[in-house]
Amino acid sequence: MVLAAQTQLVPASEFAPGQIGVIRNQLIEEVVKQVAAKTNKAANQLVVRDIRPKDDLDYTYADWNEQTGSTADAYETMSTGTMGDRRWLVLFGVKFNSEALSVTQLKFNIGGADKAIWNLESLNEDDGMVGICPGGIIIPENIPYTISRYVRSASAPCNLVLKGVVIEPRGLVVSP
Repeated sequence: MVLAAQTQLVPASEFAPGQIGVIRNQLIEEVVKQVAAKTNKAANQLVVRDIRPKDDLDYTYADWNEQTGSTADAYETMSTGTMGDRRWLVLFGVKFNSEALSVTQLKFNIGGADKAIWNLESLNEDDGMVGICPGGIIIPENIPYTISRYVRSASAPCNLVLKGVVIEPRGLVVSP
């Protein structure tokens, strides 16, 4: 049976207890296998670490700092660049930390093609405004990407925390 790609964003409250951790761990395990094969390194020679917004995604700030949009009712670039050499990024969710829903969508363009559009309006306060993508979004090494947000209100603050990890060879950034 062939399943469709699961790029949608699902509110965290729709998952059974522990299911989000299972999804995250499965995505990480899958990408670690891919990276190990591509780099000819054993899995224990790789590191799975948290995203550094500025260094890994060319984000404006070193943390997921609150920003306001500049143009209402339009997509604007949140982050753009080319993924680093020997670095793979896996995104599996988002947390919306603002009082007003000033951003309603996130769009992920990877390698020149739109891979997913996440609708943030489906998130609710009961689950902490957290959404999970069961299929994840992978940005492979040396691939251009653009993450855009659809801004509804240009003057309202917005704080989006992308949930994911970076997989890279041991010693590139950290050597645990």
